[in-house]
Amino acid sequence: MTPPRRPLLPPFQAALLDLDGLVLDSEASYRHAWQAAAREAGATLPEAFCRGLFGQHADAVAAALREALGPSFDQDRFCRAAERHWRRHLAQHGLAPMPGLDRLLAACRRHAIPYALATNSDAPYARECLELAGLAGEFPVMVTRDQVRHGKPAPDLFLEAARRLGIPPALCLGLEDSAPGLEAARAAGTIVVLVQRRGALRRRLRPLAQFACASLNEVAAWLEASAAFR
Repeated sequence: MTPPRRPLLPPFQAALLDLDGLVLDSEASYRHAWQAAAREAGATLPEAFCRGLFGQHADAVAAALREALGPSFDQDRFCRAAERHWRRHLAQHGLAPMPGLDRLLAACRRHAIPYALATNSDAPYARECLELAGLAGEFPVMVTRDQVRHGKPAPDLFLEAARRLGIPPALCLGLEDSAPGLEAARAAGTIVVLVQRRGALRRRLRPLAQFACASLNEVAAWLEASAAFR
């Protein structure tokens, strides 16, 4: 008789999820908006540069853009143009949940594992994006950048999310897709799980995480396997 498969995850009691690139497939819309706004300003933003902005708070994004675009960078004009292009992109293409999100959240509910959102986005923006993706009300516990003192890569968002759930951070999965998020999850003392579909990026970020996979479907399978041994 084949012995039961050993759970892949250590004991945990909750899951803390990032928003952009983890819950929502939003990276393409941001990249399009930044690059289109840069073209209006007579500049070019390489794709690799845009990828480096993912997971950063708006203030950090603005600082990186200012450095890349030089002294002529007009932040207000750029932001207005980027938002216009972002909304136009969403009107054409929509905003979808990442593959496996529904399966993961269903597994959490089925096994009474509480979960929360911990995002570097501010609350109004996070709520709007969730609504656009058909996920309004899906995260009763949501901690946003404007609710804590420091954003990622500081641990504040994860610590506050764990506090609101009433679970020690060491017993929480910290699910992230970017370097700032992984650093925040590590600093908070969570069980750090990298979920990144791009193989090259996943390999580069792997040292920052305890576990790594390509999609939330894999996390859901791990959760199911671990729950069987709880």
